[in-house]
Amino acid sequence: MDIDILTVSFPIDPETSQEIQALLLASKVYEGSMYEQVLNVSAMTDPLTKGFVVLAYAEDAVLGVFSAIDMIGIHSYEWSGLVHPDFRRQGLGQALLSELQRNLELRGAESELALNVKESDSGSAFLHKVDYELNFSEATLKAESKSVEEHPNVDIIPFTTEREQLTQILMNAFGDTQDEVHTMIDFNESNPTRHIFVAKVDNEVVGTVTAVEEGQNLWVTALATDPAHQGKGVGSALLAFAQAEGKRRACQSVMLDVEIDNDKALSVYKKAGFQPLFQVDYYVKTSTAS
Repeated sequence: MDIDILTVSFPIDPETSQEIQALLLASKVYEGSMYEQVLNVSAMTDPLTKGFVVLAYAEDAVLGVFSAIDMIGIHSYEWSGLVHPDFRRQGLGQALLSELQRNLELRGAESELALNVKESDSGSAFLHKVDYELNFSEATLKAESKSVEEHPNVDIIPFTTEREQLTQILMNAFGDTQDEVHTMIDFNESNPTRHIFVAKVDNEVVGTVTAVEEGQNLWVTALATDPAHQGKGVGSALLAFAQAEGKRRACQSVMLDVEIDNDKALSVYKKAGFQPLFQVDYYVKTSTAS
């Protein structure tokens, strides 16, 4: 069987998207794993997202796909891959990875993370084989979009001119540099599906959250509280606001990711009604790999 491998930049066309969906369905039937999130399927058709897919075709069918995404345009890529269950252990995954790595180099990638659904034993075995090691894991949580009672002392409004305060809160929360935070803010402001909100107490910015529309889901990202106001209900108020915002935007669910060893955050999220869906493991290239 002749197999062709080609690379396509985002956004991909509807026909290619349908072909990838057929591959996802075949893999789900075979092993029950969900690959849509780690492959960033919803982002593949988004003209505002930087990324690409490497596809393996045979007789007009997609037998494998590796996708890479530079979420906020700072040459920091996350990638994952999937090969049809009937064509694994035949070198196809390695061929797709080689083409993906060639494209990462061409696009000036400065860092990379490989993603794998925890339940995918074949995925973890492949990553170990090609010299990647587990770095950290995140749980994906889900809650219902619903109207909730607002916190009486916390006002949550769309971000406008609070750039300096927002920058400091995000730098403290995530350890990013000022330039990295500004790049993220600029990216969020430029994308109509991403909405930045700030929480204020007595007109002081004390927290923030970014809500991202993705189909029937509203994703919660960059949720942070000023250290001086932690433990005062600001985080819970932001979560409640996100659930209400999901309902206002006609989204069925509100989703978020959290590192599995962040017990404090997990406790807050579960109290707010978020339930775990699945776990994603993040891998890095080993330092000894050539």
